[in-house]
Amino acid sequence: MNKLSTKIRQKQSITPKQILQSRLLELSLDEIEKELESEIQKNPALIEKNTEEFVAKDNENYGLDNQANYDLFLSNLPEDKNTIDNLISQIDQSEIDDKSKEIAQQIVFNVDNSGFLDSELELIADNVDVNIQDVESTLAFVKTLNPKGVGCRNLQEYLMLQIDQKEKTALDIIGSHFDQFLNQEFLDIKLGLSCSDAEFEHALIVISSKQFSPIIDLSEKNQQVNPDVILRMKNDEWFILINDRHLSKFKISNEYLNAAMDQKTSKEEKSFVDNHISSAQDLLDTILFRSNTLRKVVSEVLNIQRDYLSEKQKHPNPLKLEDIARKIDMDISSISRTVKNKYIDTPLGTLSLKSLFSSKIVKKSGKVVGVEDLKTTIRNIVEAEDKNQPLSDLEIVKLLDENDFTIARRTVAKYRESMNILNTKKRKLK
Repeated sequence: MNKLSTKIRQKQSITPKQILQSRLLELSLDEIEKELESEIQKNPALIEKNTEEFVAKDNENYGLDNQANYDLFLSNLPEDKNTIDNLISQIDQSEIDDKSKEIAQQIVFNVDNSGFLDSELELIADNVDVNIQDVESTLAFVKTLNPKGVGCRNLQEYLMLQIDQKEKTALDIIGSHFDQFLNQEFLDIKLGLSCSDAEFEHALIVISSKQFSPIIDLSEKNQQVNPDVILRMKNDEWFILINDRHLSKFKISNEYLNAAMDQKTSKEEKSFVDNHISSAQDLLDTILFRSNTLRKVVSEVLNIQRDYLSEKQKHPNPLKLEDIARKIDMDISSISRTVKNKYIDTPLGTLSLKSLFSSKIVKKSGKVVGVEDLKTTIRNIVEAEDKNQPLSDLEIVKLLDENDFTIARRTVAKYRESMNILNTKKRKLK
């Protein structure tokens, strides 16, 4: 009863300002600028600074009364739902058990913009601590959600899922002649099938009527993106610039501030002025909060991905939202909102911030492998070591590098422990 009442008090303490913070946190730079343009039309207390004020640096402090309350709010806030949000809601409302829900959520969090699974099943199994069969059965459930087919590994699998079992010729084309179909080698396909010309033409019509990705990515890749963060290196030092130049050019009108302090202002006028000033201040505080949070997240991402971003390695290191949440002591939902719809201008070009998060294991050669491949290599290295001088985790890292893996020491320790392999000291023969 005591816990329940505490939770209720926490929820009641959430302020309109925190609601605004949570909403603006997930907006892209272009979206938040539109929000400001709209607000400046509605709120006469919010005006643009003059040139001198705009050049001056803003105070970077922001008000956050209670981070625990804010995180609690973020994890419970209803929001405008995108496809991923809707899938998560469907999972939460389904009748599968809690462990299956956790697996299903991991699957959904690891799909790309088109809805195809962008992670090895072994990695998902490892993250949730279940066996591969559990992931496979849950994946079959996820594919039945709306939109149907999210979680398919590739286009071939997705097309097979959509085609009715009665359409045997269409299924044969995709199942047995998929590469030829992609290359439009229709004559060769026709020669390999036992069907009439009419049946073949009908099959092609059936296939062409299907969607070619579970999620229609409406983002125009050719459209110029206005990056939220600019990342540059100079003299081996990284600089993080939050692109808020246009966001920091607003202030509260001196006219309204003076009216709020004027003893002659009537009660009704003072209420009007105070409400508009409060609303404008909340918006300005929220912009500072957004910039501050974005800087913290990018700084931690940079710590993990600096070799990739400086082109010392070809692929980003594995990184999850939970890793950043733990580093900066914020709820994972806060990190998810911060990463959402954000772009970062880097020496590699303009990248989606989300693209720097990946649970895949990518070898130096570019080959994507499952966690079992890595575990097997670690196990073989340990079995071949001199038991009088067993290898440290750092030495294992170096040998893994020779085996085409770029893995951090902490990752080696994690998988060594998961395989019940003792540490260096305990493996040494006495």
